[in-house]
Amino acid sequence: MNDDHDLPPLVLRCRLVWLLTGSLSSLILLMAGAAAVAGAVLPDGGTLPLWTAPIVLPAGAGTAYLTVRHGLAKLILDDRGFRLAGPLSSAEVEWTAVERYRCRRSLLGPATLQVVYGRELRRLSVPLIYENREALLIGIGQRRFPQS
Repeated sequence: MNDDHDLPPLVLRCRLVWLLTGSLSSLILLMAGAAAVAGAVLPDGGTLPLWTAPIVLPAGAGTAYLTVRHGLAKLILDDRGFRLAGPLSSAEVEWTAVERYRCRRSLLGPATLQVVYGRELRRLSVPLIYENREALLIGIGQRRFPQS
């Protein structure tokens, strides 16, 4: 791990706006799916068609999964590399093991960093929803703990 002379790890947490967006989206989608199954009456007197449930419920479950996997995870940068540590994810990548990487932009959500690393050419996707996410991009580019 770290020696006494090494820098302490840099811990990046999910930005609150992304955590709230994911949480609220999943809650709304799951409630809408449950309302469709239950035949709940809407304020205007109508009901949601039953066919919306098989679409909305999996979307809500997927959104909840991604929110827990990435929104509650921490991205930890240290001298050896970076790791994603959370309730549903655990991945560790050494700076020198990165073979290639690219940042994919998205129209509807956050950009995603796609990293190929190790001798097995493993893949890791990290949504750029974390505070000071630039530090991760700089560190990967420099192949070491980020330095200005």
